[in-house]
Amino acid sequence: MPEQISHDEPSGGRLIKSLYHFTTMIRIHQDNNRSIKDCLADFNSQVSGLLTEGELSIQIWRGRFHIQGEKLVYRREYYTIINEMLEYFSARGLGGICFLSTFNKTLPEQIVMFMHLLNDSAKHEDPAGWLDSELEKNNYSWVELYRKQDESLIPQDLEQSSEQSPDMLSKKKARNIYLHALDTVRDATEKASREAGGVRKARRLAQTMVDMVYEDSAVLLQMASFKSSGDYAYMHCVNVALLAVCLGKHLGLSRILLESLAICSLFHDLGLVDPPDEVPLKHGDLNHGGLGILQRHILVGLRKTLQMDIPHDLRARIIPGIFEHHLNLDLSGFPKTHFVKRLSLFGKIIHISDVYETLTSELVDEIGRLTPDEALRRMWGEKGKAFDTILLKIFLTMMGIYPIGSVVELDSGEIGLVMEYSDKTLKDLPKVMLLVDDGKGGMMRGEIINLVDQDMDISRRTILRSIPYSRLEIQPAQLFNEEAKAYMVF
Repeated sequence: MPEQISHDEPSGGRLIKSLYHFTTMIRIHQDNNRSIKDCLADFNSQVSGLLTEGELSIQIWRGRFHIQGEKLVYRREYYTIINEMLEYFSARGLGGICFLSTFNKTLPEQIVMFMHLLNDSAKHEDPAGWLDSELEKNNYSWVELYRKQDESLIPQDLEQSSEQSPDMLSKKKARNIYLHALDTVRDATEKASREAGGVRKARRLAQTMVDMVYEDSAVLLQMASFKSSGDYAYMHCVNVALLAVCLGKHLGLSRILLESLAICSLFHDLGLVDPPDEVPLKHGDLNHGGLGILQRHILVGLRKTLQMDIPHDLRARIIPGIFEHHLNLDLSGFPKTHFVKRLSLFGKIIHISDVYETLTSELVDEIGRLTPDEALRRMWGEKGKAFDTILLKIFLTMMGIYPIGSVVELDSGEIGLVMEYSDKTLKDLPKVMLLVDDGKGGMMRGEIINLVDQDMDISRRTILRSIPYSRLEIQPAQLFNEEAKAYMVF
């Protein structure tokens, strides 16, 4: 029988303690034993009492449990149990578990079986992968897994390399996230065209993306500057997702909402990426019925999203953003609607991210082709009409006067690439990678200078203006790391 729990104990602590007793007792007792029934009743009570926002998230972040995105504060007497459960999750390659609202309708024997599977997963070479496949096989859609820092997105040769700096590891991990995001959008597109696919892969990716935005949002903004004509439709979805999640983090959204925002952004143009030959990807291709196809992609995307096997609560959060991402704040834009009276938060965030990504793309028409700072100035001119003023102001603050990825000319005559803003209050003094002639008609990486740290006694460099990417024929993201081309192959 599980140890009696006092009602004045923290609810998160009671939950972990209940999970500990359940997984322990089920190893030594038959399923019909009284102790198992007591553990089941207690665990159901703890989970049901904490199910908010449609789900209950238990995550491990930097060696601590977080319940619903909040760090677990526990008593001293919990120390041993908490440590044992941290080791338990680690041994199974798990970064946490998420119980969805349908948990309350789950049969008792399914919950007991899940605990058996959880225990047994440690016997397998890839515990988290095996467990995930078993959940899929048994159609346990009421529970989702968080992989431990999602090792699948970290190159094996980097995991414990003492030769790699934290900055280098962060950049390479971000590139792998980017590649997995492209695969996720492609996979969702293919499955939506022939069958009702699920979102497990997308949810794991979203969880890792949120982890990354907490670790180093600057490197995600660096990756969001990547453009390529070969996979523009897919890359647009990924870039919008990166921008939206970074903006959501600046707004202080919970981890659960950030994960939902990431999925919503990745799928926002699901109706535009298939079939690619029939859809205008450039704003300049809107003649001969192109505009109608572009407008219809929202309804096509909604239909495909509704066909997917998505938990009800998650679907309810992402559908408005997908429907509204081409609607302006004053409800102009498309699709024309009479039942939407006010845009959702996701709709407003994705609209800002979508327009910025489109305006800075090399694939739009000549009128829309803008440098990042020009795009921000144009968007600011539409505040209050096209965009929510407060959200847009936060977006501009996040991006800086010269957004990460901008190519700029310094007053010294040098050309540089904006890397990041080390001082968050000085948004006109970024860290800049100087670009030098490679002797082959192109540009290569040079010295990295921080405009904030320049010596006051010598001539200080300042930024004069931004330069369009096309003028130098470079891809900013390919210069953020010397090994980028080895990973960014599309």
